[in-house]
Amino acid sequence: MKMYRCRICGETHLGYSRPSNCPFCGAHEEYLVPSPEYPAGLNDVELTETERTDVLAAIELERSNARFYLGMSAHHDNDGLASAYKRLATIEAEHCSVFCKLARVPKPEDLFSPAETAADWCANIDESLAREQKASAFYADVASRASNERIVEIFAAVSAIEADHIELDHLAKGYAGCS
Repeated sequence: MKMYRCRICGETHLGYSRPSNCPFCGAHEEYLVPSPEYPAGLNDVELTETERTDVLAAIELERSNARFYLGMSAHHDNDGLASAYKRLATIEAEHCSVFCKLARVPKPEDLFSPAETAADWCANIDESLAREQKASAFYADVASRASNERIVEIFAAVSAIEADHIELDHLAKGYAGCS
């Protein structure tokens, strides 16, 4: 058995091998390091005013997305899709937690409260796709202009994770029978 720790969310995975993605935040394999190699104080960074503004915007974006996906997961007419979006809500909530740690602010109280969604899976998936495209582009932009290496690392990793979610939305369209 081995312990791997995610450089993005800080969570520990126990297993016989390193997973291809962090089971908590979805970070790609290269961000999972043997636990003893995880640097102490990794997230003790001083943010510039611009970085702080970007991190606070990321908190709101992830809060909104987590709540939206919880709303989607409440639709029980397709248990497979509901389960997938419940998992996505958990990942987005983990991203929100990461950004809250960086900003040194508490998690939003309503983070796990489902938002209202459409009754139609196809409309919700289209909304999800728009949200993920916005998030991925925003995070890539922040990573390209941030001055702090840790901020660059986190935003680049989360941008890639959101790009994975775009692929999920395309798969979900097929499962839901959307055109």
